[in-house]
Amino acid sequence: MRHLIATPAILLRRVAYGEADLIVTLLGLDTGRASALARGARKSSRRFPGGLEPGLAGEARLRDRPGAELMAFESFDARGDRPGLAGDLAKAAHAAYAVELCDRLCPPRQPEKAVFAWLDEFLSRLDKGTATAERLRVFELGLLRALGLGPSLGRCAQCGREELGDADVGWRPEAGGVFCLDCAKATERMSAGTRQALVKLDSASLPDAEALQLDRATAAACRRAVLALLREHVHGPLRSLEFMEKMSGSR
Repeated sequence: MRHLIATPAILLRRVAYGEADLIVTLLGLDTGRASALARGARKSSRRFPGGLEPGLAGEARLRDRPGAELMAFESFDARGDRPGLAGDLAKAAHAAYAVELCDRLCPPRQPEKAVFAWLDEFLSRLDKGTATAERLRVFELGLLRALGLGPSLGRCAQCGREELGDADVGWRPEAGGVFCLDCAKATERMSAGTRQALVKLDSASLPDAEALQLDRATAAACRRAVLALLREHVHGPLRSLEFMEKMSGSR
């Protein structure tokens, strides 16, 4: 007998399959990232309201299928509480990027309750607020931290020195973060201002992000640093990031 699972979920990705079906990837509170076959989803608005679009949140009902790679997607009750995302191109782009990051970074079938709550809160605050680069950096760093992939920003990743102060540091995302100048051989240089801004972004909550405002140069430097971190863990292009860059020029 197939086991029924009911879980709060955020949809991450959908792919057409056959004439009427969809293969849906979701982030379930109790399932983690999981993929499921939604039979008839492209024809049934009763069982699958909202078209199962990425970013949609609600209650998913799934069944394990013995011996099958995909679960069976039985139905979905959408919350429908984020109308502001669909009507604003910048918000929609940020939402798509956050959803794609979770899809690419979360391991399969491993519950990530902190990630689920982080993504859910980000989408809700984005819906009610504006699309800002500062909030996006807070989300990216918080996501990495929740997955155990966060960088060392307050101390040297090699020797552990904490008294970094106002000095420039070395930056090696592939080696764990910042390096003091004594350990910073063959590393990219990062200014003290950029490191201090990253520390603030890394320690900020999503509500805190509302008040953060970085000057243009610092914001650009933080963006480059965080994207370098993400590229260590995400292989291949991020389509939503490419779209944002085309739309707004490096958000």
